[in-house]
Amino acid sequence: MTFRTKHVFFAVFGLLTLLVFYLYETPFLDPKSPVWQHVEPVKWMLLPHGVAGAVALLLAPFQFSARLRRRSMRLHRVLGRLYVAGAFISAPLAVPVAIILGPPTLVMAATIQSCGWIVTTALALYAIRRGDIRQHQEWMIRSYPFAMVFVLARAVLAIPAVRGLGEVGFVSVVWSLIAAACFVPSLVISWRALLRRAPAQSAPRAVPTKTARAAA
Repeated sequence: MTFRTKHVFFAVFGLLTLLVFYLYETPFLDPKSPVWQHVEPVKWMLLPHGVAGAVALLLAPFQFSARLRRRSMRLHRVLGRLYVAGAFISAPLAVPVAIILGPPTLVMAATIQSCGWIVTTALALYAIRRGDIRQHQEWMIRSYPFAMVFVLARAVLAIPAVRGLGEVGFVSVVWSLIAAACFVPSLVISWRALLRRAPAQSAPRAVPTKTARAAA
């Protein structure tokens, strides 16, 4: 993505994140809110899951800043470690939370999302440990969309027409976004190569007659 496209994308996603936190997280500020009764069975797992996931979600955009890397590689590494820790804590806890809270139709979705987030993040970490910066960047691009599903799914479900579909709409949105997280990053990584025109091949030069006879 170009400089302008990247910043517009993260600005829009940042606004969506604020909207989602306002709609879905502010009820937790009220101890008498019904949401506390709903999450009571998993509240001790939900706390580290939510905090670690929020840390990873909010810090990742800074990892895509070339300016930050140029100015302070040390800060880039610290933020990267926090992102990895957030992913490795938040992702596994999503599975038992989904099993307990349901619905059962989303347990496998939570499992695939969690595995995808862990695997892509681990490969990004492995690549930078080997000194392969390009592969590290590409696997980070593949990692972050799995975290973004949390925000995007809730933003789509805030649309009254989608929310009115009930569990069918909920399941459809989540599965669609997880599927997109699996293939869209690779499309983003390779779109320039796909659109690049192949260089025109020049016609082979004629071999001089004397040279051809000598070769024969």
